[in-house]
Amino acid sequence: MINVDVAIQPVVVRFSLIGNEISYHFAVGADAQLDQMEKRFGIDPEQDTVFDSNLGFLPVATTLLIRGEKTIVVDPGNHHTSSYGILPGALKNYGVDVQDVDIVVATHSHHDHIAGASVFTGAELVVGAGEVDFAREVYGPAKTQAIIEGLTVREVPTGEQLDLCPGVSVVSTPGHTPGSVSVLVDTGSERYLATGDAAMTRKEFETRRLGHWYTGEQREQMARSLQVLHDLRPTMVFPGHDRAFRPEESV
Repeated sequence: MINVDVAIQPVVVRFSLIGNEISYHFAVGADAQLDQMEKRFGIDPEQDTVFDSNLGFLPVATTLLIRGEKTIVVDPGNHHTSSYGILPGALKNYGVDVQDVDIVVATHSHHDHIAGASVFTGAELVVGAGEVDFAREVYGPAKTQAIIEGLTVREVPTGEQLDLCPGVSVVSTPGHTPGSVSVLVDTGSERYLATGDAAMTRKEFETRRLGHWYTGEQREQMARSLQVLHDLRPTMVFPGHDRAFRPEESV
């Protein structure tokens, strides 16, 4: 028997610096938070990058708890959901302590998905090929090492699938980052799919229309990866930054 639970639900908050004060901005829908807000602030993705615009992200990704032959956490989340005890507390709601976790899967190495891995000392960290090196390029060696210290890192080769235990596999879905992966859980009666940011929202999964920060090469990779995800025929989808849904339901 395999149990799949959402330990932490996703949310995205945006913020700006006004003078020397941080101002937070809220919208109800995930798509409005992730893409539409740039338009409201006059940010042109053709001219600006996400790193030089005065509109920051404070994202909390979907964190899944999978309990079967192994106890697995998918996307342990950001520093602020792990460092203050939120993540351990979320697991305790299901009777799981951090030391009970055998495997941590980070769908990619952006900090809102991987940083919380640091609380699982002694576990195996599963990431896509090259994601640790990618993290070192983006965040630097010291910050990356602080996350993976004490973990055994195992990589999923690009274009391949890695079985973690009966019913649970990790699938290569590059594009959002070079080594992005997704997780499929087959219970026999359900096929649960954690997409990571291969599909950040329900709309991205169902319409295959992507956000405006991606390059042409990323879009090509993500289009292929989205096809892989659809071909897995999930009965329940957990996007990286949106609530779970059943694909047969209308948008």
